[in-house]
Amino acid sequence: MKKPEKKTKAVFILTMPRVNTWNGTWTGAGKLYAYSLTHVKYGKTLFPELQEKSYGYDFGDGWYANVKVTFMTPSEARQMMKKSDGFCGYEWMVGSICKHGKIIVEDHEGA
Repeated sequence: MKKPEKKTKAVFILTMPRVNTWNGTWTGAGKLYAYSLTHVKYGKTLFPELQEKSYGYDFGDGWYANVKVTFMTPSEARQMMKKSDGFCGYEWMVGSICKHGKIIVEDHEGA
């Protein structure tokens, strides 16, 4: 019998719940923007600050990003990534969440 898969992947889902556009909508709304990485390897957590929750970032100009983290099995993560349209250049947010447990803009400056 095959052993059940463990939730070793962290999947990050990007949304823009508040936008500063003339019509109040984001052109990317309705699409899936996902990013996946291994968060547990050989039974060890690689990113101790990472939690399964939502992280927000206010750009200060009317735009607000939300990154939801969900832990998944490798097969669940693969299926999710097949549907993804990328991460819109906001991968720096993933790095900040993994490193600091929150989104901070200094990580973007050095990217």
